Order: sequence, then structure tokens, then C-alpha cells
Amino acid sequence: MKKEITLDKFLSFWIVLYSFGYVLKIFHYNPIVLLGVSIIVFAVAVIIALYYHNKNSNLFYYFIINFFAKIPIFLIIYNNNPGMTHKDIIFSILITLIYILYIKVIDDDILCVYKDLFLFIINKEDGREGPLYKYYKNIIEG
Repeated sequence: MKKEITLDKFLSFWIVLYSFGYVLKIFHYNPIVLLGVSIIVFAVAVIIALYYHNKNSNLFYYFIINFFAKIPIFLIIYNNNPGMTHKDIIFSILITLIYILYIKVIDDDILCVYKDLFLFIINKEDGREGPLYKYYKNIIEG
């Protein structure tokens, strides 16, 4: 297990990339369900982090990255939503299964990745370093 958690280990990263492609009309399956689930996971993580909030918390870092990546793209797709089809739901399930297979192939554990990220958000001295942490650290700590 590597010390740093890379972006490819998060399903939400895959969803955001796909969603940008959907907005740009590169892909045609509607990702609104996937984005909704991703936002729910984000909200739960924020609630957990707020509960355990301390001076070593990375809540601001986590909030900014997720808020500016997920919420605007969700609103764009929601406002222009042509409706969900059966194929959109099947696609959402397939993306999730492909993600699970990918994590197995790179020999990591989904629960461990997310647990380590939550621990890192709650206290930057715990868990594995999350994505873009080096940039955040340089901006905040100088």
C-alpha cells in the first residue's frame, strides 16, 4: 500500500471526469445518479469530519476540492437533464463494477482507501495523504 492515495482510487474522480465529458457531449449516458451518490458520500464525509473537527483537520481542503468539482457539474446536468433511461442506470452500475475491478487489479482495498482518506481529513497526521495534498500544503502553510 502506497503512502499517498492517488485520484484514480476514488470513484467520484471517475464520475466527475465522465460528467465533464457528458456536459461536453463526448459521452451520452447520463451520470446524474452517479453524481448524486457521489455528493451524498461527500456530505456524509463532511458531517463526519465536522463531528471530529480539530486543529489538525483537513476539512477545508476536502470541502473546497469536492464542492467545486461536484456541485457545479451536478447543477449543469440537472438543469439540462433530458431524463434517465434504463441504459443510463445500467451504465452507472457498470462504471461502479469497473471501478471495483480496477481497485482489485491495482491491489488496494476500497474500504481502506476511503477510511484512510476520512482519517486524513479528520486529522492530517492519520491515514494516507489524499489527492492534491502537496498543493494544498504549499498554499496554506506557505
